[in-house]
Amino acid sequence: MKTLNVIIAVMLMAYGHTVSGQKALDTIRANSQMNVALFFSSPIKQAVTGNSKAIFTYNREEAQYFGLLQATANTITNLLVITMDGQAYDFMVVYGEHLAQTHFFVDKAHSIGQVQQLPGKKGDSLASHTARFPLLSGLLSSDGNGALASVRRKGIRLRLKRLVYRNAQVFMVVEVRNRSGIDFEVGTLEALRINGSLKRRSSYQETKLEPHYIFERPKIIKTGTSQGFVLVLPKFILSPKEHLRLILLESRGSRRLELNY
Repeated sequence: MKTLNVIIAVMLMAYGHTVSGQKALDTIRANSQMNVALFFSSPIKQAVTGNSKAIFTYNREEAQYFGLLQATANTITNLLVITMDGQAYDFMVVYGEHLAQTHFFVDKAHSIGQVQQLPGKKGDSLASHTARFPLLSGLLSSDGNGALASVRRKGIRLRLKRLVYRNAQVFMVVEVRNRSGIDFEVGTLEALRINGSLKRRSSYQETKLEPHYIFERPKIIKTGTSQGFVLVLPKFILSPKEHLRLILLESRGSRRLELNY
């Protein structure tokens, strides 16, 4: 963290040199001893290097305007970056033992074009969720050991820990613990609003609740560990005749847990 603060301080001191005066960023030299900082005019959405000899690190949880580039000896690759405003950037990355510059301000003039955004639900953009990062992370860190409902099967425990209502959304805090002796690869997690009983099929109704976003969604839960995550759902209020059902499925296996609340 101290390193990042020093870099930011240096950037502010250097900002007197106008961005417009920079040369086009066709090639960036980097090495493993120093960080090369790239500052964009819009927060970074995605970034990837052509191979593992170059590493570009940026905050994937909370949108920020800069990332840090490093490269190992004999590196010749590229760096592709897409920012929140849809601009795409592609730079050649080569190894340099001595670096003439360790920071670059990147604006739209350096873009190779605009990426058309996929249509999404209202309020479902990455920027809107990263703005609520303190709330989402706080729900995971301060939810205690209690639970609203819990179910166990074959060494896997699924718990519904909290339901938090904020404006037009519900934040559902869920935890999965694995003591089965076999890693659990997380498949789908469905949230259903249930009205009635299967015993009376004429009045039974299931309504699937589509999450706007899943915070800290795990891909795999190693045996002997637990993982909490938060489903951000459209607001719903259960009537006295309704209950909530969570169904967790294994992606490459037959294990299934069903929790009712």
